[in-house]
Amino acid sequence: MGKKAILIAESVSEERLVEADFYARRCGLPRDEVLQIIESAYSATGFKKQDKSKHRKRSKR
Repeated sequence: MGKKAILIAESVSEERLVEADFYARRCGLPRDEVLQIIESAYSATGFKKQDKSKHRKRSKR
């Protein structure tokens, strides 16, 4: 893996890396290329992963 691919992999969540590995094996593409495709697809659809720590906690009644 090249230096650029390592930098891309460090800034991506573990979930996206697993997804990229799956499609890279299935389609025969390099993982860094698949990561770019996945990231562009998620950004084009406006999909944002929710941060679990930002959820409001319910108050006990």
